Amino acid sequence: MEGTLKILGAHIHGEGKPEIIKTEHKALCSKEGLTYIITYSDTDTGSDNSSGNIEHKLIIGEGFLRMSQTGDITSDLHFKLGEIWNTDYQTPYGLMKMTAITRHLMLEFGPKKISAHVQYELQMDGEKVSDSKVRISFIPD
Repeated sequence: MEGTLKILGAHIHGEGKPEIIKTEHKALCSKEGLTYIITYSDTDTGSDNSSGNIEHKLIIGEGFLRMSQTGDITSDLHFKLGEIWNTDYQTPYGLMKMTAITRHLMLEFGPKKISAHVQYELQMDGEKVSDSKVRISFIPD
């Protein structure tokens, strides 16, 4: 099914002001058993802060959220309470080791909205870089 994906995030880096991310995308959602798969694309618009062409996939299931992206930037994050996820973060500038420690995860599945809310600590190459909160909502057309 087609719909609108809304993503709202806050990344707190030390004592500074939080980095706020707010995006909205046209997306596709399919269901496999009890798991929802949401896909969308970012395309380079030529702006200075563009990340190029990136394909995103969100997998939301019973007790877990997985966020992956492939393209100019490649990453794969898996969130599940009580788990630490280690993965590679590939950028045009090189490879970094990334770790996500899930602090809170809430998932909601309904006919009018599928949503996920996750709070996690993010580390790069073993050093803490942020405490993050992300809220994802998919609303079918």
